[in-house]
Amino acid sequence: MTDIKISEYSGFCFGVKRAVDMINKSLETSGKTIYCLGELIHNRLFNETLRERGVVFIGVDEIDSVPEGALVFLRAHGTTKQIYERLAKKNIEYVDATCPYVSKIHKIVASQPEDTKVIVIGDAKHPEVEGIMSWAKGEGVVFANCEAIDNAHHEGFKSEEDCILAVQTTYSGEEWKRCKGRITELYPNVRIYETICSVTENRQKKMFELASISDLSVIVGGRNSSNTAKLFAIAGSVCKNSIMIESADELDEHADVIRSASKIAIAAGASTPSGIIQEVYNKMADIAKEELSFAEMLEQSFKTLNTGERVTGIVSAVNPTEVKVDLGTKHTGILPYDEVTVEGGVDLNELFKVGDEIEVVCGKFSDSDGTVLLSKKKLDQHKYWEAIKAASESGELISGTIKEIIKNEKGYAGVIALYGPNKVFIPASQTGVPKGEELEALKGQKVEFKIIDINEQKKRAVGSIKASNRISRKAAEEEFFANVQEGDKFEGKVRAIMSYGAFINLGPVDGMLHISEMSWGRLKNPAEIFNEGDTVNVYIKSVDKEKKRISLGYKTEENDPWNIFAKNYNIGDVVDATIVSIMPFGAFAEIFPDFDGLIHISQISDKPVANPASVLKVGDKVTVKITAADFERRRLSLSIRALLEPEVDETVPAEEVEVVIETTEEAAE
Repeated sequence: MTDIKISEYSGFCFGVKRAVDMINKSLETSGKTIYCLGELIHNRLFNETLRERGVVFIGVDEIDSVPEGALVFLRAHGTTKQIYERLAKKNIEYVDATCPYVSKIHKIVASQPEDTKVIVIGDAKHPEVEGIMSWAKGEGVVFANCEAIDNAHHEGFKSEEDCILAVQTTYSGEEWKRCKGRITELYPNVRIYETICSVTENRQKKMFELASISDLSVIVGGRNSSNTAKLFAIAGSVCKNSIMIESADELDEHADVIRSASKIAIAAGASTPSGIIQEVYNKMADIAKEELSFAEMLEQSFKTLNTGERVTGIVSAVNPTEVKVDLGTKHTGILPYDEVTVEGGVDLNELFKVGDEIEVVCGKFSDSDGTVLLSKKKLDQHKYWEAIKAASESGELISGTIKEIIKNEKGYAGVIALYGPNKVFIPASQTGVPKGEELEALKGQKVEFKIIDINEQKKRAVGSIKASNRISRKAAEEEFFANVQEGDKFEGKVRAIMSYGAFINLGPVDGMLHISEMSWGRLKNPAEIFNEGDTVNVYIKSVDKEKKRISLGYKTEENDPWNIFAKNYNIGDVVDATIVSIMPFGAFAEIFPDFDGLIHISQISDKPVANPASVLKVGDKVTVKITAADFERRRLSLSIRALLEPEVDETVPAEEVEVVIETTEEAAE
């Protein structure tokens, strides 16, 4: 009888699953054509399904051809710093599906001082490594393995120079240890960052263990996948027969080897969908069965399972209290209601249908009843705990629902959030709720939080909503500054009013609207036209992306009083006006808000006037004639006298107006 086992860590890793979930969500909800910069993941079959769903794969040189309104996806392996800058410059909308583990290395490299030497162990031509090296500010070097380190020319290096060492996330754990030792000898002061993905380490370790006790190892995954290639190399080092395939169709040419094997190990790279793994398993089982004798098939029908073993079965019956599962053995699997999920109130008939495939963990066996108790909850707890660990290492935010409020003798201790079936404690000080206020309002809410502490031995995690909020605000701010351009228009809210201007909130950031930009007229205090909380339409006058400062404009050509005047008034028009100020040389009269003109002392009356204040006072309503308009100098001449003596030439001599205005300009202001 052929024993076929699938490695525990086969299939999508955390980063790949995240990228796949993101593109699936965008395909379902965005309504936009999606352009993927390179292959989203290293799996040809999966990428072909994306093409069938309308995803367009492009190279770096084709970025400029992306049409307006489209959406660009950055692959799970990440991309270079220059691509981010290019997308921002072109104002192209993009979704960053880079694996958080890879993004973490980008941040490590980018945060180093200018003269830091960056050493990376990995494949220099791999997109992940190319992306990492693009963030290095100084010298950068990539070594494929320990042999490459030994063969390199190290003349002129300084052992005391500032340098760091990182590694490709999917690199071999054993080779990484050797490379670390050699680099440490060359650079005793090197700062080492352990950047191999923990899931990758576990996957390789499990492959080694399983292949060591098998006489055939089958590795499933893309042939251009670094992760898959390393699994194949590990299997080949300890197993006498190893094959690498992309799909179940390739098994036919290896049928003889499969039939001759008694123990077969199956493992899959991080970019391999679970459906392909299952197809490989099923076909391999069918090929093996072709050679089974009647006695062997009979023996297989009485196959036994072990407590704690993970198995896949088929739902055979569903009722409100339990689910029956066909495991292909003499024991019928019973999945009780309480072992499905930690959440109450679920309807098993809605969750499961007869014929559904389900993965569970075996519990207590009863030979007398011919049953075995199953648990889906325990399996989910393990999967979600791995995701919590990954989020703790990468800084990735996760979301859960607040299910419980915790109190003690001192008041509120915190809240419990459920992430899948796992509980995450969020202290009161990390909820974002002000001290002294009640936490009950959080119950039932779905929130994002960051894992800030973890106890792997006790399977306990501590989260922070406050840290999540900071990260979200920071991310929103970075996105804003990456895309904002001078001239962009916004509807903002007045957040604060100062004597020199007002701070306008534009969402993730605030901008300064200076008092000089608020009005075309003379404004003494911003409070004359704005109140806190007012909604105001503004535009970006200037932006300093490095210092993250924004200057806003409110005055526009449309609301320029001189443009309004040009559209609605002509020289010679007679209009009503209000005296707004009086000077020794005349009076200023407003003909509409924020727009006034000068009634020269010689144009106030048909009789000589020694002092304008003896004839007019502020607030007087007068009828005037528009006699001249200088658009370049923004000066308007008005006359009362022209209406008293129409036949007299009412225009003030240009020389006279010029002398008066220039000698009294300061007084007029």
